[in-house]
Amino acid sequence: MKILSVSTATSQLSVALNENQMVVAEKDEQDERNHSEHLDPLINEILVSNHLKLKDIDRFAVAIGPGSYTGLRIGVTTMKMFASILHKEVVGVSTLKALAASCTDSDTLIVTGIDARNDNYFAGAYLNQNGHMVNILADGHYYITALLDQVNQYLKAQKIPKVIFLGSGFEKQEELINKLTVPFSYGTNIQNQIHAGLIGKLAMDEEPVSPDQLLPRYLRRTQAEVDWQKKTGKAFGSDNSYVEEV
Repeated sequence: MKILSVSTATSQLSVALNENQMVVAEKDEQDERNHSEHLDPLINEILVSNHLKLKDIDRFAVAIGPGSYTGLRIGVTTMKMFASILHKEVVGVSTLKALAASCTDSDTLIVTGIDARNDNYFAGAYLNQNGHMVNILADGHYYITALLDQVNQYLKAQKIPKVIFLGSGFEKQEELINKLTVPFSYGTNIQNQIHAGLIGKLAMDEEPVSPDQLLPRYLRRTQAEVDWQKKTGKAFGSDNSYVEEV
């Protein structure tokens, strides 16, 4: 199965081609403000260098969040469009799960996070069980002390011997992290980036969805949603991810 995967969730743009679990090619670049301009050319580079066309792809995969609101929309919309036009499979992969996939240790609690400012994090926790990323602490929007409290409770209850923090912004919380009951470490620069090749590997086990059902997972209300609710007084739906202009 040929899988084309992208991540536009953070300042790093990543595009990869996988053949089943094997990463055939991956291209990464830092372009915080230009994902919309650079994504299609990067996809084209990968396809051309591997003598493929979009129609040759069997499954499209994309990081669906959390992450940059604008970035997520760019990636999700692009892959929705490809899948819909070409009648191909499409899957969404958690950004935090993709970060966790860079750790292959089976005896380590993998805490992944994206700095959401003011000591808040988009975060989750995972275990690598025989190559499968098992979600232990649900992806969510956490204040750092609440996150670490839950991490510590799990470590004590399950007797996990160590923990690794992957993503952004954890180093500045070292005073609090030092209070954990087990040894900890931080990810390398490579591990702390989201790689489309890992998204492609995870996509093998994800259930394809209809392109219309593929939506970003922001994990926190956007300002547009907050303003919309104030303006209309309408309650948010349980599956609300987008806000229409009214």
